[in-house]
Amino acid sequence: ANCFAVGVVLAIAQRRGQPRAHLRAPIRTLAGVLLAAGLVVLGRGAWIQVVRADDVAAAASMSEQADGGYRFEHNPRLLAAARGLERGTIYDRNGLPLATSRPDETASIAKIYRAAGISSVSECDPADSRCYPLGGFTFHLLGDWNTQTNWAAGNSSYLERDSDAQLKGYDDHAREVQVVNPRTGKSHAAISRDYRELLPLIRQRHWPRSSAINALRARTRDVHTSIDARLQIRAAAALRHQIAAGKSERGAAVVLDPSSGEVLASVSYPWPAPGANQMDGIEAEHRRAQLLDRPRYGLYPPGSVFKLVIAGAALRRGGAANTFSCQRLPDGRVGNYVRGVSRPVRDDPMDTVPHGSTGLHHGLVVSCNAYFAQLAQELGPKVVLDAASVFQIDVSRPQTAAALTGSLPHAGYGQGQVVVSPLKMARVSGAIAAGGRAAQPRWILAEPGTSAEGARFLSSEDASRLGRAMRDVVLDGTGRAVKGNRVAIAGKTGTAEIAGAAAHSWFTGFAPYGGSGPQIAFAVVVENAGYGARAAAPVAGEIVTAAKDLGLIK
Repeated sequence: ANCFAVGVVLAIAQRRGQPRAHLRAPIRTLAGVLLAAGLVVLGRGAWIQVVRADDVAAAASMSEQADGGYRFEHNPRLLAAARGLERGTIYDRNGLPLATSRPDETASIAKIYRAAGISSVSECDPADSRCYPLGGFTFHLLGDWNTQTNWAAGNSSYLERDSDAQLKGYDDHAREVQVVNPRTGKSHAAISRDYRELLPLIRQRHWPRSSAINALRARTRDVHTSIDARLQIRAAAALRHQIAAGKSERGAAVVLDPSSGEVLASVSYPWPAPGANQMDGIEAEHRRAQLLDRPRYGLYPPGSVFKLVIAGAALRRGGAANTFSCQRLPDGRVGNYVRGVSRPVRDDPMDTVPHGSTGLHHGLVVSCNAYFAQLAQELGPKVVLDAASVFQIDVSRPQTAAALTGSLPHAGYGQGQVVVSPLKMARVSGAIAAGGRAAQPRWILAEPGTSAEGARFLSSEDASRLGRAMRDVVLDGTGRAVKGNRVAIAGKTGTAEIAGAAAHSWFTGFAPYGGSGPQIAFAVVVENAGYGARAAAPVAGEIVTAAKDLGLIK
């Protein structure tokens, strides 16, 4: 039929003479219409191929997958180009790879770590696209790129996820959007990405000297963390050993540099086994226990370690001279009544001798609940809120003076509504060690010459005064469990009571006390392990010893 039509047109074209007069106007109209249509097609083609070329090439389409779900599909050539870019390595502060995709590093990982004095690292499965030499020790820091377990959790800060653009060398602007399944009408979340930054890898792939491709491939993809892999291993081993020995189940330890805020080690126990894909077959409560990043997102009543914040609040207000009484109560316990509170505040049952007239220094050394309850009530809710806000510590819900008023005496010794993460308590000790300035935590090494930012918690004189009291806690008070450490430790114990279970064991502090060399600040919590001196303090002592052995402190 097509050939017949062409033949008819050619036959007509062979006729001689002028076109018939009555056809001239329609022919001109038809020619104009065809010309306009051609211009529209040409313009549309130019719009798509030139003006909107990047948008069209990088556009995603929504399609039904084999599992029945609807997800975005992207240009397969762009996806292939993305796979061709090697993911960067995550290094510790000394250049040891914590996560790598480079075949040369993966093949020699044991040799690299042996050179750093570390003999036990995880063997990497050649089938995995990502190698994690420290396995579960660094799961809560890095995440797992191979399985992306717990990837969407809001209470996580995985470097593999949060530094994804840096590690890939490009930003795909991943965002979550709600899509509707046309078959069921139900909406669900899907991830949309934009790969237009990789278009030069396709368009200029035949140009070996393409500046755009060379610039894309030459981008720095590595991430250098503040973590010291050697200290991370030692801290994890110390925490795990103490938890196992004490028949506890969970705990956390965090170590930072007080002057810079750089986190040197952060351990959350228990941790998932390497490569555990979505924690299949694990009971839900145990799964949650393994996935929670306790140093950053675990919220615990702090008990007596919070007395450091209350002491700081008193020093900020100039109330260091406050003296309160601790006496024997009618029931035989040690404590005192607090103004405006009907029931007395009691000290630990093991305290059998009243502390008498007590000042700030002695009250901290002997960890007198009655003293700090009276001190907090005297300071008032606003002063306590202001001091706690330096470290973003929650002392009431909501964080208002009115909400805090009713539980203020109990907040004075770390109970009531007060909850805090180990990282925040390490910052408190770090601020005292650093002359009163609370440096912001850093997980990535800063550029040389970058100054550490942080709020002023105390004057240098008041910080020194509080540090002296913490040292005396170790020498003569509740922290004597680490008195014999070869490094001078300043610290504070905490025994945080919780309803229906054994108390949490806390210890926070810094080392070495005195001198002008490098220091570390730390916080350790062992859940449901009782007194801080029995469980958390020994872990802190081992961490300080490890830091000394590794040359991090003198």
